[in-house]
Amino acid sequence: MKKTDLFKLLTLGVALMSGLALTSCSKDDNNSDNKKVDPSTIASTDLVAYFPFDGNATEKVASLTPAVQPNVTYVTGRRGKAYQGADNAYLRYTLPANSKLKSLTSFSVAVWFKSPLVTGDPEPIFFQIGRSDDLYWGNLTLALNRLDANADSLQLKAFFYKDGVSWAPQHVPFSCSSFRINTWMHLIFEYDATTSKYKIFKDGVQVVTSSSVEDRYASSANDALGALKFINADVINIGAWRPKTEGTATDNWMGWFKGNLDELRVYDKALTATEAKALYDAEVSQIAE
Repeated sequence: MKKTDLFKLLTLGVALMSGLALTSCSKDDNNSDNKKVDPSTIASTDLVAYFPFDGNATEKVASLTPAVQPNVTYVTGRRGKAYQGADNAYLRYTLPANSKLKSLTSFSVAVWFKSPLVTGDPEPIFFQIGRSDDLYWGNLTLALNRLDANADSLQLKAFFYKDGVSWAPQHVPFSCSSFRINTWMHLIFEYDATTSKYKIFKDGVQVVTSSSVEDRYASSANDALGALKFINADVINIGAWRPKTEGTATDNWMGWFKGNLDELRVYDKALTATEAKALYDAEVSQIAE
């Protein structure tokens, strides 16, 4: 074989090997696993409770387990399994004495959420930090308001409490056409003690509300609400009003939550817009395509 032919073959071989190596690196660099972000790394120092609902009810930050969990089932969720609401189904946890959930002054509650339309008498709650001397609204409650049967979207309601001011209970209902019925949404409900503002984020983007929704006041004098002050916080209820979970409810309006919850997280601060978007993006990165 001529030297020139041998040189050409050697050159071609090197080129082929280089091409294979570059292709291999390219595949490694684009591996989908490299794009996954653990949502628990977002605002991790402010995360005070995390309920993955991945086939069980164990909370992962403080290792809380429910004192009672009748009729609870789990179905395919947004990530793994999800809580399935139903008649007579709920979770109730007893808060330990040192729980940070007892003394929230600001909060963010983030959750993958899906719910049917609520009409008629029942008004279900889906998350609550309860209060021993108020078995209804407690200290922090997230609920669904009842709507007309022809409604094409949901109305979500937040309640939170500051002891010692004229407007101690804050009831904040809000409707939005993007709160679709029976559709998975990533929602963040939050209150910021520094700004006295309540906000909602859907799929990582702040929902446009009004000043009457966002700005929270302690009295008719328009003094800012400031830091919340919970009292007698003792339980977490998921899926039902406390009188329902204790078997003492007689009011028709206290309905059962019949939707789905997944990846529920509670923070002891209001997430920034950047953190809210990062949390949503991280959640989506975990969803199998």
